[in-house]
Amino acid sequence: MTLGLDASTSTVGWAVAENGKIIDAGFLDTSHLETSKEKSFFVLKFLESTKYYDIIKSVNMEAALIGFMGGRTTQQTIIKLARFNAVFEYILSEKMGVKVNLCNVNTMRKQLFGKARVKGMKSKEFVKANIVNFLEVEKYDKKKK
Repeated sequence: MTLGLDASTSTVGWAVAENGKIIDAGFLDTSHLETSKEKSFFVLKFLESTKYYDIIKSVNMEAALIGFMGGRTTQQTIIKLARFNAVFEYILSEKMGVKVNLCNVNTMRKQLFGKARVKGMKSKEFVKANIVNFLEVEKYDKKKK
C-alpha cells in the first residue's frame, strides 16, 4: 500500500493506492490549527485511525513549492509551506517508520496523466478534468467558504 499526500497549510489531501489503483481518498481541513506540529499530528492521528495505517509501505508527498507561481504566491507563503512540509515529513517518517518520498508535482502529473499540463489551462483545471478517469471525485469536490 502506498499513501499519497498533497499537503498545504490549510488542507491535506490523501489517497491510498494498491498496485497503482486508488482504493480510498479524502482530505482533512487543518486550517483551524496553528502550528506545523499541530497540523502534522492531527493528520497522523487520522491516519492511525484508518484500516490502512499498519499496511502502508511507502508515502509519496508533493514536494514543497520552490518558486513563485506567476504572481499568485508570495515569499512568505513559500516559506510557510516549506516549513510545514519539512515538519510534516519528519513526523511522518519517524512515527510511521516508512520513507517519505518527496515528489515533484509535474513529474507526478506526467506519470498519472501522460503529460504535466496543457497550454492555456491552469494546472488545477487540468487535474480536475483528468482525475475523473481514476477516481469518483464527486464526494471529494467540496468548496471552502
